[in-house]
Amino acid sequence: MGAFETFVNANLGIRKPLISDIGPPSGSSKAAGIIGSEYIDTDSNFLYEKTGENNLSDWVFTRKLGDQSKDEELENSVSIISGNLQALDDSIHSSSFSLPSGASEVSIKYSDLGVVGSYSQSPDINISMISQSSSPPLSYYSYMIYGVSSTGFNVSFSSEINESDLSLGVLLKESI
Repeated sequence: MGAFETFVNANLGIRKPLISDIGPPSGSSKAAGIIGSEYIDTDSNFLYEKTGENNLSDWVFTRKLGDQSKDEELENSVSIISGNLQALDDSIHSSSFSLPSGASEVSIKYSDLGVVGSYSQSPDINISMISQSSSPPLSYYSYMIYGVSSTGFNVSFSSEINESDLSLGVLLKESI
């Protein structure tokens, strides 16, 4: 490599070619470039990128000049989804409630679960029974939620709770 090429590479770096002409690159005599070159159709302001060695067919439309880039669109979408997830997270309350041995039903107030205030309408409720033991419980229980109101709900079990290490995992979500 000569002194001039060495100087250019050391001081200027590699430049991405930008080609402009009237019409799409497949019909342009100027649309000959290396992979990564960009082409602007000055009629439509469409931007194309060279992806292969064939000058007639390896130009891919990327966007119209002035429109958001795909990275900006993705960033905006991620921001919107993140905001929606935060709003969803803010509307869900997660807690647990220890079940007393011998109980066949329990009445739970939202305040007992750490909810401040009350719901304007009955929330959506999802519960699951959890054993703190490392081995399976002695009995298995069916359960049903009933009497859901803006201040609490009830849970009825298929039989009396025999274990002392069971709890209910509770998810509360404001109804829409």
